[in-house]
Amino acid sequence: MSDNSLKGNKIAVIVESEFIPGEIKTYQQRFRDYGAEVHIMSRLWGRPSQTFFSDVEDPTKTPETLEVTIDFTDSTKVVLEEYSAVIMAANYTSCRLRWLADGDGPLDGGGGRNAPAVKFFYRAMMNPGIIKGFSCHGLWILTPIPEVLAGRRVTCNRVMLGDVRNAGGLYVTPEQEIIVDSDVVTSKSGMEETPARFVDAIREQILAMKRGEVPSAITAFSTPSAKISTDPVVSNPKARRILMLVSEWGYWGEELIGPLEEFDRAGYETVFCTPTGKRPNAITVSMQPEYIDPPLGRSVTTESMAKKVKALDDPSTEQGRRLETPRSLVGWFPERPYWADPQLVRFMEIYNQKLAMSEDSLKEFDALIIVGGSGPIVDLVNNQRAHDLILGFYKAGKPVAAECYGVACLAFARNFETRKSIIAGKWVTGHCLEYDYKDGTGFMKARGRFLDFNMGPPPYPLEYILRDATAPGGGYIGNFGHPTSVIVDYPFITGRSTPDSYLTGRKLIEVLDGTPPLRRWGW
Repeated sequence: MSDNSLKGNKIAVIVESEFIPGEIKTYQQRFRDYGAEVHIMSRLWGRPSQTFFSDVEDPTKTPETLEVTIDFTDSTKVVLEEYSAVIMAANYTSCRLRWLADGDGPLDGGGGRNAPAVKFFYRAMMNPGIIKGFSCHGLWILTPIPEVLAGRRVTCNRVMLGDVRNAGGLYVTPEQEIIVDSDVVTSKSGMEETPARFVDAIREQILAMKRGEVPSAITAFSTPSAKISTDPVVSNPKARRILMLVSEWGYWGEELIGPLEEFDRAGYETVFCTPTGKRPNAITVSMQPEYIDPPLGRSVTTESMAKKVKALDDPSTEQGRRLETPRSLVGWFPERPYWADPQLVRFMEIYNQKLAMSEDSLKEFDALIIVGGSGPIVDLVNNQRAHDLILGFYKAGKPVAAECYGVACLAFARNFETRKSIIAGKWVTGHCLEYDYKDGTGFMKARGRFLDFNMGPPPYPLEYILRDATAPGGGYIGNFGHPTSVIVDYPFITGRSTPDSYLTGRKLIEVLDGTPPLRRWGW
């Protein structure tokens, strides 16, 4: 067996004495067959190497030995973030690694947290970009830090059941002795055929993470923008990175194309993000020049725009491939627990820890834009993770742009303590009442077939929501009867509808790199 699917990946296996020889050999051979590097590590207590002895149940047999030369406590040689997976070996290795030396910290009720191996796995658990594997008794390494195990679906050796439950873990009776919970993979045993299945499960999660399919992964996926023009849109363009949030239930074609082409012209890079990492699709009628927009009584899509949207919507084209691997919002920002959860305090602590990590990762972006269409009504407007994303940009003082029904996301992104909208006191625009459909709000194209998804009239009048959210001190400007409506009230840039798409993108660029930077426009 050799498929090199894990070529370039490094796997760390943490061991101690009383290891199971067959398990370790399986890790070494099977991961290498997949092309990965396997590094066997332990605590070496200041020595250049350490020899460990295997578990022996039969007293007539001689233990096997394993020489280890890599000390996971040596940060100059072991960079945790370089590893795709970290595995706690089976049997009593985890128990031995929880041993506290005299210099490790106080021997009190919380002292177990100070063991170097526990600290190592705490860091690994707080990094959703690393797959963590725990075999048999391996979860013992997490029981001194129950907040990282609470709420996780796991399996283990039966002797661990009480420890797992007391730490808040959710024991699941496994099929094939393996349980996968996002970035955590657990196995019931380190014996017989289980290690091979365990390796394969970890491999699948590593590959899924690279595809953006692991819910807790924080892995960036982006495609460099291809410039369509050499004409600068600002006098002094800079290298910028824009995050574009797109619904999976249908974006209006031009409302993505417009700002995207403006960002391409400015030499910016655009990174796409969707609620669950699925490829977004254009609303069917936004690719049909013959479609008559009911409120306006005319087409809002030109032949040339329809061709552009069709090319972007087609995954086989160069443009279409740009949408093929969007970042997953589910995999990036944590979910806030229910208030009725019996472990609310612990889960809120975990949520806030992960949220801080997610917000910190926004440093790589200069601005956020939320694409419009009917889709945001379904999966963005009342999406807590989308709200947290917006709040992250807002707290960092970075520009946030939104178009059409995407503007509703700003109204519901609120300070958690005061429940006050971040656009309170601001001036915004958005889809006005006069332009709302009476029917046919959503038209959705499902991949491989066409489907008219008709939700009827909008489930809410966006104009009323925006008027209420901006008060007091701010307000809504619809500019009804005017061909375009874009409002800049820093840090927000809002566009009313399809004709405003290019202008919304252009104004965001002027906010970032204008001379001087734009702070107020359109009112």
